[in-house]
Amino acid sequence: MAIDWSDIRYRGDAKDVEELLTTYRVADYLATFEENRRQIDRGVRERLLKEGIRLSERLSPRIYRVFNDVTAALGLETEAEVFCLPSTEINAFAILDVRKDTTYSLVGVTAPALERLDDAELRSILGHELGHILFGNNRLAALISTDASNPSVTVLPALGESLYLRWRKKAEISADRVSVLASRDFRATATSLLKATFGLSERNLNLDIEALVNQVDEIRGKPELMEEVFASHPLLPIRLKAVELFSRSAKAARAGYPVEGEPIADGALEDAVDDLVRLTRRYPAQPLHIAVMRAVALGGAQLLAADRDVSDEEVKILVQILHKWFTDEPEAEIETSREAIAARLPDALDTVRKDGSLDDKVFILTRLMDIALADGALMDPESSIILDVAKHLDVPSKIAYSVIVGSTQSIGFRTDVKLNRMAEAIRRAMKMELKGERAKK
Repeated sequence: MAIDWSDIRYRGDAKDVEELLTTYRVADYLATFEENRRQIDRGVRERLLKEGIRLSERLSPRIYRVFNDVTAALGLETEAEVFCLPSTEINAFAILDVRKDTTYSLVGVTAPALERLDDAELRSILGHELGHILFGNNRLAALISTDASNPSVTVLPALGESLYLRWRKKAEISADRVSVLASRDFRATATSLLKATFGLSERNLNLDIEALVNQVDEIRGKPELMEEVFASHPLLPIRLKAVELFSRSAKAARAGYPVEGEPIADGALEDAVDDLVRLTRRYPAQPLHIAVMRAVALGGAQLLAADRDVSDEEVKILVQILHKWFTDEPEAEIETSREAIAARLPDALDTVRKDGSLDDKVFILTRLMDIALADGALMDPESSIILDVAKHLDVPSKIAYSVIVGSTQSIGFRTDVKLNRMAEAIRRAMKMELKGERAKK
């Protein structure tokens, strides 16, 4: 039975990839990256030959038997070179190494994985890695920067990098679904994840789904526990719960997995996984920190309309501030209604005034100055708003004026108004020229 992989894929994973492809247009870069690799004609295979041991079917019949079981279960027609890698950890990978004349299917398995995992667990971990190939996740690894001088993780701008890092966690959920189909045993998938993550043996493993659910509920009630928000893999309890839900779903049943009882409907499954993934989002946990974010967001929105000329630079700076300091979804925090801003801003400022430190208050004023200076000028209405915010926060006027002057001295007027006018004049002239050329045709 052929498996529809678009049906199996977690919808959050597919949605983020679509955004990477459409918003950031990475497809052409990926194609160029792969062509560059073909031209070099050197890749992962050479490194594996140098650092690992190539396992022949005669040398290690077990790994070939397990690999063939996995490809049969997933309906794949592929052969692979298998390498054993030196490591103290349980791990594996599967990758397509694109070359000038051919493409190699490469499977790497660490020695502890071969020694400590039973066949079902090994099927699971291999299935997971093949899942990344099935969904094309490995291609997007080309977006990771390998330039030591680049302080960013990826070649993408800040918001694109944030999207990429969020997507990687969702991609693991899709690949985990493939691991269930490969192992044909949810418990084997769960124990392989536990062994790979913590190095536990059967002597110390007693997988209790109820305990797992309780731990996820505890995380849901205490978002401050979600510290590793930019880790490439979701926190293990969330990942295991997502796997357990899939193993009881109609999606798994359609792919041939033996689901017991009434399967979970597609919509209910994806909604439940969305709720789990939402627990890993970057967002302030404490009421004070939420109030600081809202003070910046609402005060910033008030500044945008202060001179009735909202510039792109001001909007970009507000979005970048919210993204850098607070949340992966800054657009959700920006209010555009004057009435709503006037109604909500005082509550946020009251909370910071009562519970915040002077550092919290100065932080708000400094970020508002970043926005005010973005359009290349500091207008009286903007100064008045910032001073009003300082007064509401009980910040002494001496400190407030010091922040205004200090910020201006530090960052200056971000935008050159004259340069913008010149650029606009050139754009208009070029548009007219192009329009004239089209008219001649």
